Amino acid sequence: MRLRAAAPLLALTIALGLGGCGTEADDPAGGTGTETTSEAGDDSTATDDAPTTEEPTMTPTPTDPADPTGGTALPTGPVSDEIIARDNVQAAIADLAEREGVDAGQVSVAGFTAVTWNDGSIGCPEPGMMYTQALVPGHMLVLELDGQFFSYHSADRGSQEGVFNYCANPKIPTNLGQDGPGATM
Repeated sequence: MRLRAAAPLLALTIALGLGGCGTEADDPAGGTGTETTSEAGDDSTATDDAPTTEEPTMTPTPTDPADPTGGTALPTGPVSDEIIARDNVQAAIADLAEREGVDAGQVSVAGFTAVTWNDGSIGCPEPGMMYTQALVPGHMLVLELDGQFFSYHSADRGSQEGVFNYCANPKIPTNLGQDGPGATM
C-alpha cells in the first residue's frame, strides 16, 4: 500500500525535474545558457558549449574590384615552351581566344603550376552544387589577354593531365606550386 502512495509523488518529482531542463527550442543556439560577455563591454558573447557544426562565413574583400580572384593573386611566372606546346594548353588558348573573339596568337601563357585541389570542384565551385570531398591532383593554367588574367583548371587522371576548363571565379588552393610555377609534374 505504501508503494502505491509513493508512485504519484515520484512521478511528480520526475516531471518537475525534467520540466526545468527545457528544450533546444528554448535556446535556438543550442547552448547551455552559460554565456559570458567580454570585459571590453561590447555585445559579443561566448558559450562554453562544445563546438557547433556551423562554420564562420568570411568573404575576402578584393583590393581591386576587377580582380576575379578576390584579392588572391593567380600564379604567374615563366612557363617553358614544352608546356605551352602541350595539347591541353593549346586547347585552353583556343578556348579563350574563341570566348573573347580574338586570334589565338594574342593569348599568352602567364603561369602554370601543379596543385592539389581541395575537392571535386577543382577550384571552381558553383553555388548549389555538391562535390566529392577528396583531394584531387591537377594543374592551374593562367592565360593573359590584353593585361587581363584568366584561370583554367584541370584534374589529372592518373599519370595523364586532364583537360583545362575555364574558371570565372577561381578559388586559389593554399598549396600552390608544389614544384613551383612552370612545374612539369
